This record gives sequence, structure tokens and C-alpha cells, in this order.
Amino acid sequence: MEDGENALDSDLVNPINQLPTVLLEELVQISREKKIRYEFSGAKQLTLLFLEQQMTNHLRTLDFTRVKRGTDVSDILHLATIKSPNLETLRLDHFTYQYLANFSFIPKFTKLRILDISFYETDDDCFLLIGKHCPDLRELHANNSLVTDDGIQNLCVIGNCKFIRKLNLENCNKITIKGIQLALDNLPQLRALCNESLLEGLAEIAQSATDQKLDLPQYSMSTLNVLYKTVYKSGSLRQSVLLFPNVTEVYLSIRSEEFKNADLLSLLLLEKLYTIEIAHDVYEPIQGAEIRIHGGLTFDGVVPLLKKFGYILKRINIGGFLVVDIPTIFKFCPNLESLTLYNSKTTQSTETEVEWPILRNLKTLIVRYSTISSENLVALLSSSSLVYVSMVSCDALNDNVLQRAANLHSFCNLEHLHISWCHSVTKNGIEIFLQESNPLREIVLHCSEDSGSRITREDIANWNETAIWIKKNWRFNFILQSSCRNIFLGGYKWERRRGEF
Repeated sequence: MEDGENALDSDLVNPINQLPTVLLEELVQISREKKIRYEFSGAKQLTLLFLEQQMTNHLRTLDFTRVKRGTDVSDILHLATIKSPNLETLRLDHFTYQYLANFSFIPKFTKLRILDISFYETDDDCFLLIGKHCPDLRELHANNSLVTDDGIQNLCVIGNCKFIRKLNLENCNKITIKGIQLALDNLPQLRALCNESLLEGLAEIAQSATDQKLDLPQYSMSTLNVLYKTVYKSGSLRQSVLLFPNVTEVYLSIRSEEFKNADLLSLLLLEKLYTIEIAHDVYEPIQGAEIRIHGGLTFDGVVPLLKKFGYILKRINIGGFLVVDIPTIFKFCPNLESLTLYNSKTTQSTETEVEWPILRNLKTLIVRYSTISSENLVALLSSSSLVYVSMVSCDALNDNVLQRAANLHSFCNLEHLHISWCHSVTKNGIEIFLQESNPLREIVLHCSEDSGSRITREDIANWNETAIWIKKNWRFNFILQSSCRNIFLGGYKWERRRGEF
């Protein structure tokens, strides 16, 4: 690996160094989205070589979380400190940090705006380095780390990080109410804060103001996150809304029976709401194990929110409900752009004569482990704006449903199609999408004959041999997923391994 002047001199012969920043960033983005098609022992070397070629003064994004596990990235990161000092986004994780001795690279990247160091070794000393050397930081992710309240002080009280807008400290168990208040008081542009102590900290702030007969402080947060390990106390969501009146995105991951429909109605105090995500799973120990049960929250508690905010709602994500009424979503949320349903049951309308409205702006549809009728599914797939569709263990999905939707709009804007364990879909259903004129960039199939899939090994082999245009279209991937690897179809040679399709 090159060092010092030799590394800089090599830029003279690196054609990538001649690319403007905009084009280089586009190349990086494509390389992240497109999983390189290879199955050979030199994969790690290819990845490292590709990363090394990207190291130029124009590079703004370096994401090691996409590197294959077991790849030593220490030399690449060192090279980046020399050749790419203007880096603005750097992402690391546990699998890459294990090859780094310390955080000495941080002072080299003084223009960082987004930093992800979500692993156990991140501590208060690391935050001291960030606070000293990264004054332009806008996003900091340090999940599952050793950071304490002192780290927050090092970052934005003693340190120079005053402009952070997103601070992600999920599962940082040493952060207390004190750390939460330090972040809120010293980061005036903070819009999102993730930590299990957030609600408890807000409750104490509200109680303190009440005891002193002071007006409640109001913070500039636009996103409210309630994490699933949060110890929820009745009424604390209302206190949070009073302190965060400008919230427009709410993410609730609830594993407490204390959370009821009345708590959810606290969100009606907000002026606007564009995104709502509710994961409502309550777990109960049974003879040493845990089973999922449904607590006091029902879809009836969601309906008043849809009535008030539905016209401006852009994104709904609902999980863990016994009943989700799809027609209600259609009725009140005509401008919805993203809908996710998982671990839920929907109303099972079988009326074929009903004229369904179309969610014309719907771009993302995800249905996972949910019971849904074919009519509901056709209605959801009727949007010609769909760009991303993911179906997991959806018994209602079959060739007829896909064909009915295709007859409406030919999936003219669809770029990503993911189908996993949907055993009623056959080769004919998939071939609806295998048209060269389609804008598709990715089809991902996760299926197995042994598990009841109607897509056979012969179908896979046929696609691999005949759809040679897939190979020519370098921005398109046709991927067969197994538990141990991805197989890229389109004229490639591959052999079955144990446990695969």
C-alpha cells in the first residue's frame, strides 16, 4: 500500500482522479447499490482494488459497511487519510473496526458531515476527538457503544460539534437523563435523537419546569423516536409532544402493555405529521421462551391520526396489529408515497365489484408476514408510480395478481422487485417483469423447491442461460438469494451448494 508522496504521485496516473466530484460520487453510489457479480476466492482483493482506485482528492463518501466481512480495511483507511482529506461521509462497523488499532484517523478528516462508528469500542475519548476535529458534523451514529454522558459533553459542550442534526445513540446503555439534556441544550439544530433514555429525560425536564412553575421548554426536533427497549410510562408520549411541537415524523417501537390507544392520540396535538411508524409487539415469557402477544394498542387508535393527517401523510409503517383496515388507509391517505405492513392481519374483503381508489403517488410497497386478500393486494399494486415492491411470505401474491396489476400500468416505473417465500408465484409471474424495456434495476428471489416454491431449479437455469441481456445491462441485477450467498443470473456459471436452491 502506498504512503505519503508516493500515494499522491500515483494520482497522476489514476484516471478516476480526473473525474469531477459529482461523477465520482455517482460511481460510488452505483457501486454501493450494485452488488458486484463475482463468486471466486479473489473477491476481497477485487473489493480492495476498487476502493483503492476511488481514493482521490475528490472523494466525498467512503462506506466500509458494504465491504465483505473479513476484509482488512486498515490500509485503505490510511490511504484515504492521505489522498482523500475532503471526505464528508465515513461509515464503519464492527466487522471493519476490528482491523483498526484506534481512532487516530478521525483528526485527518476535518470536513466530515456524516460519521457512522456504531460499534462497541466507540467511547468518550473517541467523542473527544470528534468534538475537537469535526466541527462541520451533521450526523453522528454511535449505536451499541461505550459512550457515556461525558462523551456527550466532550462532543458538544467542550467540543466544537454544535451543528449536529441527527444523533443516533441506540443501545448505548451508559447514557442517562443527564446526557439527554446535555444534547438537547447544546445542539440547537438537533432534529433527531435516538436513545432509550429519551422519554424518561423529557419527562424529567417537563416535571422540573412544572415544579418550578415555568413554561415548558420547546425543542426544534422534527423526528420522535421511541425505541423498543424504552421503559414506557403512561402519559410520557404526551409530554414528549409538548416539548417537541414541531415533530413531523414519529417512529414508535412499542413492547409495553402500558401503551394504549389513548397514548397514541397524544399525537393529535401535533400540527403536521408526514411519517408514522408503529411496531407494536408485546412479548410475554412462557416457560423460558417468549411469544408475541398483542397489547392494548389497536388499529382503532390509528384511525383518528389518519383522519387528521391522512391527506398530508407520506409514509405509513405498521406492524404487529391484529387488524389493519386497508380501505381506511385508501380513504384518508390519498397522497401516500410509502406503505409497509408486517406481522399484521388486514381486513379480508372478497368483494370484486368494489371500485377501489388508486394511491397514485405510492412509490414503495412492502408486505411482510402479513395476511392480506388478493383484492387488497391488487389495489395496493395498482399504482403506476411504484418504484420499490417487496413481498415476503405473502400467500395472496400469485401470477394472477401480478398480471392484473401489470394490465393496469405494466409496472412502468418499477426499479426494485423483491419476492421471498411467496410460493404461489411461478416462472410466468416473474417473466411479466423480464422485458428489456422495463426500468428494472433489480429482481431478488428468495425461494426453494424444498420449501414448496413453484419456481423450480430448471426455471432458474433457464433464466441464467437465456436472459443474456441481463449481463449486458450492467445496471440490472437478477439475484437468487440463499442463506449463504447471492447468485447473480444472466450467463454466469454457478454450482449448487448444500442448503441452497
